Amino acid sequence: MADVEKTATITTRAAWIGCAVLVAALMAPSTASAVEAPAPAPAQTVAGVSTSAAAAATELEAPDFASESFADPWDYSNIEDQNTDEARASNVRVGDGRLRLDVVGGDWFTPVATIAGSLAFGRDGAAAPVDPARYQRLSVKMDQPTSGGVAAVVWFTCREQTTACMGGTHFATRPGDVVYDVDLTASSTIGGRVPWRAGKIVSLRVVPVTSSAVTSRTAVSVDWLRIYAPGSAHGAWPPGTWDGFSVAPLPRPVVDSPAPSEGLDLATSRIGRWWDFRDSANAQGVQLVNTRWGGHDSRGLTGTNAPPVQNDPEVLLPASGFSGSQFHHLSYSLTYDGPFSLVDAPGGGKLARLIWVASGAGNYQISDDLVTYSGANAAPVEVDLARADLLDPQSGQPRLGWSGRTIDHLRFDPNEDPGANTWHLKYLHLREDPRAVGRTDVKFHDAAWVPGTTAEIKVGRGAPGTPFETVARDVPVVQGANSVPFDLGTRTPGSYRVEVVLRHPDGAAALAFSRTAITMTSAPVSNPEGSLDRLTRVPGGVQVTGWARDADTSAPLQVHAYDRTTGAFLGSASAGGARPDVQRSRPGAPLGTGFDVSFPARAVPTGVHDICVYGINVGGGANTLVGCASVTLDGRPAGSVDELTRVGQEVRVRGWTVDPDTAQSTSVHVYVSGRLASRIPAGDERSDIARVWPGWGSAHGFSGTVLAPPGSVVCVYGIDSTGPDNTTLGCRST
Repeated sequence: MADVEKTATITTRAAWIGCAVLVAALMAPSTASAVEAPAPAPAQTVAGVSTSAAAAATELEAPDFASESFADPWDYSNIEDQNTDEARASNVRVGDGRLRLDVVGGDWFTPVATIAGSLAFGRDGAAAPVDPARYQRLSVKMDQPTSGGVAAVVWFTCREQTTACMGGTHFATRPGDVVYDVDLTASSTIGGRVPWRAGKIVSLRVVPVTSSAVTSRTAVSVDWLRIYAPGSAHGAWPPGTWDGFSVAPLPRPVVDSPAPSEGLDLATSRIGRWWDFRDSANAQGVQLVNTRWGGHDSRGLTGTNAPPVQNDPEVLLPASGFSGSQFHHLSYSLTYDGPFSLVDAPGGGKLARLIWVASGAGNYQISDDLVTYSGANAAPVEVDLARADLLDPQSGQPRLGWSGRTIDHLRFDPNEDPGANTWHLKYLHLREDPRAVGRTDVKFHDAAWVPGTTAEIKVGRGAPGTPFETVARDVPVVQGANSVPFDLGTRTPGSYRVEVVLRHPDGAAALAFSRTAITMTSAPVSNPEGSLDRLTRVPGGVQVTGWARDADTSAPLQVHAYDRTTGAFLGSASAGGARPDVQRSRPGAPLGTGFDVSFPARAVPTGVHDICVYGINVGGGANTLVGCASVTLDGRPAGSVDELTRVGQEVRVRGWTVDPDTAQSTSVHVYVSGRLASRIPAGDERSDIARVWPGWGSAHGFSGTVLAPPGSVVCVYGIDSTGPDNTTLGCRST
């Protein structure tokens, strides 16, 4: 099969063209009719107390695109709020709650960014576009020193970001930290003058200074930015206490589980370990092509692009014959040395690809470009390969894709830099949807939590937006992690997505869906299981030993014993004894599953009996027979006369007796010619008896003399301790 040679052709697409065109377009209109009057500055706070009026009116936060799409507003508290590689400016950085950049006229930063020809994932505007029908205004708190300046908001409805799909509006600026509120639905005067509501917005730029006369670097900083749905009087403002009013936050629900990371990993399913390349042992079977290997450390597998095809390093992964429909959640962590660039020259080509061969075809299936960013922007990547638009235009015929295919060959190309770039692949995972049997825990949190928040949990088998069924409502929500069980119950097994609706006590509500579905299968009927290991006759009854457990509980299980021969209930016990052997053989079983207990056998008729032990069910299922065994139950004394010897007018008597109903010493009665002659205690030590009757001890021997004329008949009887069933141990004529 011929190899695949690729170049960073993404740079020839329209993603990065039109910079000069944009600058020229920005200069054309000089008016700023779309600008709202500068908003009042926020009230200062001292030790958390606002200096504005204590009785300030409270309004509800207007819906904000970033808060609703990512549960993370553009407050520049983290690097995800602005990909610094996706800005045309100098010294772009995020820190201390502000975005800072140095600009000349026409430079911009991008709250919403996209790159044509790449696979859209994460916060790419093609994966999460702005709905212009919902969000119609932009507010920004920006500090820039230009007096009498003009700024602009520019948008694109196509990923190529050409003039034909470009629109925008200008607004006037003044020096200082000012809040601007821009009506995005006003007349579009930039580029192709595409109206805001002409289609989904896949890219949006803010140009702090439009004048081409500004050629020296100007320091600009941004405190926050919102693309919001109008409706409230102060919708431009984020939550907080301001000068004369307060804004209460909308909930920001985040579904933490089910999540793609909880699904079974392909490598783990095949070789028992995942491809976490910080450990060289996890790279067994992995081959490198066009790569100089640099070892394994905390950064992962280190490689450097090397000949013969230097811009085409390959990581060949040892996996074949697996289902693409099953394993479709791709995640990886990739970093590299040096800055970000997509230019087809040394130092550029910062993109990766997934390449595979589907069963039944001899050609490579090539994913679209996976753009890789530098430094702190190089966040871990998650891509659902089941999406329909996965393949690159270079991928030849037949174009089979991933979902529904058996994958026979798999490789990851981490970098297309034609120079000797060094990269670090920390891990790569292919996971299936998470699974649960009968029950799962829905986990979530509110990123804008306030006391009194409640949750409603819904599940559905359709896409988000279709009817979902409520499984829990009015659930109190705590700050941080929350968990609510979802039991399949009588619902149809299958794939379920989760919806979480959060409500604040002021009536504000918001919802979020899980990033993946979870496959729910019916729980098998969980009856108790166990074993009756031993049944032994013991003093006063029978001893049963074994183990029992029920998967529906970790608490000790109750067991009941019955005499199946008579139907009599003998008693119950708790199976809580330590059985490490059971725990080893049944992962998930508690340590306490053993039972070792005696049940009384009094009033049970003499004979052979079947004793049965049952595990008493907990939860779904039924009581289960653990085991049965046979034992002879006879409460009559046992024993023997070992010596009956005449000495003159007396007869010496010696022997042993055991009463099965007690371990205590009993006694024998000696009769001479039918008359009671003596009562002799049977408490002498007899170690031989202890060996035959373990559990009864050794104090069961007897010895003594009785007066018996010659010719008398001497009989010895073992005395029953609990009833009238005395036993003849022996008789002899003397």
